[in-house]
Amino acid sequence: MKKIFFIFIVSVFLAGCNTSEPATVDYSEGNVDGVLASSPFEKGVNFSGWFESFSASSIPFTKYVEQDFVNVKSLGADVIRLPIRMHSMTGGQPDYTLDPLLLKFLDMAVDWAEKYGLYIIIDNHSFDPVKNTEDDIDKILIPVWEQVAQRYKNRSDYVIYEILNEPHGISDARWGEVQGLAINAIRKHDTKHYIIVGGTDYNSLGKMSALPEYSDTKLIYTFHFYDPYLFTHQGAGWGGPPVLSSLAGVPFPYNSKRMPKIPAELKGTWVEGSLNYSYSKDADPNTLYNTLNKAVSFSKERNVPIFCGEFGVYMINSLKEDRVRWYQIVSKALAKRRISRTSWDYYGGFGIFNSEGRGDFFADLNTDVVRALGFTPPPQKPYQYEPFKTGFTIYDDYPNRDFTCGYWDESTDFSLYDTNAAKGDFSIRWGNASQYNTFYFVFERGGNLSEVANNGILEFQARTEGKAKFDIRFVNPESPSSIPWRMRYTIDDTLLVPDGKWHTIRIPLNSMEDLGAWINSTQEWIPSQNKFSWNNIKQLDFVAEHGDMKGVYVWFDDIKLVVP
Repeated sequence: MKKIFFIFIVSVFLAGCNTSEPATVDYSEGNVDGVLASSPFEKGVNFSGWFESFSASSIPFTKYVEQDFVNVKSLGADVIRLPIRMHSMTGGQPDYTLDPLLLKFLDMAVDWAEKYGLYIIIDNHSFDPVKNTEDDIDKILIPVWEQVAQRYKNRSDYVIYEILNEPHGISDARWGEVQGLAINAIRKHDTKHYIIVGGTDYNSLGKMSALPEYSDTKLIYTFHFYDPYLFTHQGAGWGGPPVLSSLAGVPFPYNSKRMPKIPAELKGTWVEGSLNYSYSKDADPNTLYNTLNKAVSFSKERNVPIFCGEFGVYMINSLKEDRVRWYQIVSKALAKRRISRTSWDYYGGFGIFNSEGRGDFFADLNTDVVRALGFTPPPQKPYQYEPFKTGFTIYDDYPNRDFTCGYWDESTDFSLYDTNAAKGDFSIRWGNASQYNTFYFVFERGGNLSEVANNGILEFQARTEGKAKFDIRFVNPESPSSIPWRMRYTIDDTLLVPDGKWHTIRIPLNSMEDLGAWINSTQEWIPSQNKFSWNNIKQLDFVAEHGDMKGVYVWFDDIKLVVP
């Protein structure tokens, strides 16, 4: 999901008090001016959550596969924007050498894009939404881009570079200078490929005019578009203050009869003032049109291509009809102005599927959103989430495509691709974990183990050189209709001997213990009520439940469910 920190000016309270219902308006535009200089691509999506890990060793590479490129192409897209946390994937100063594993994976993504005739934007997504861009960011930006340019200088024209996602908290003058240095660093090695540049304030449209008039003739200027913010980000649990997780039902366009009540925690904040006084104007499509007209004006003034790199609506608390309407209005407005675009995102909370998870392309697409974006969806056939009747692999060199692997706590040493493997190329390394640190596998296609719970066995290879004690647990989903009950099994040094050798661990599902539930939404623990459900598993956890595991490393390989 898109994590953006916005600073709102208190003057929204003074924007006017006219909240009367506007007359019925036809929001379809007539003829409008378009940009004169065009990008080489037209429209596509962001492949978010793929290369945005804290390290190359934790990239969930199987989250996207070659078939995703095929599927995107079939929609009518011609470009993919690939966000990458490049700066997190270097060896550190002074050389900031990019991890070879990152480059190996990135080569595969570029190969797939070229194979199917898709432009691929290598987007340096190294940013923290709540921390300012450093004034000396050029110390890492320059060597990173020199390495990328050297590696891809001879690749096809489908490769495009984007210098940095959403710089903010840095002066316009300093950022203009740094971005110019990055352009020059790329051009030392690569004069062939387009480079995407953008302004400060999170790539805001209003800041593009503050950029220098760079002399390079193969630049594309980018901006991001999430207006009106209170509509597109309602339900978001990040950003702020305050966060908007409790805000729901904000309509688009403005409709006084459908405006929601202000949640108690948002009363007295800029959110209340904006909803009461300026939202009627902010959510008027004509306001959005006028804003996008500024992009056209900039493009004409500079005679440069312009690109909307991100736009979208968070699906969690927005009404589906309003979300679709926003996409229809914004996508058509961008198309009429001949502004190329990539929506945020493909899988995810702003995505084109019916949920935040990794949906099935032929069963779970939100076809209304897809059409609103100007794409053509394939026919959909509801996916049948049948109970598992046979065994399956969870991890074997890579996580199984049907599972998303993740972890939390950057202080943990975690790798999905350690070369000390029991078999094959890779194993999982988990080390230096603090208490309650977890790595996990999410069942993307539903985890119904009801028919194998009595005879199924969780089996994996493991090795350690230090005494380790941790839990393995299956967890039910947390939702209004589901409590996240846990079923656990404890591993200690009697099961995993600390001799540095690989051992086979076998856990019968019917030997696991019903533990209870931790409710994240209310931060409370519920003791076991023997209500765990094997027919609705959200994820499989490996967790340092019993205390810190500082200095202890455990390797895992060939994780699977075996049904005799």
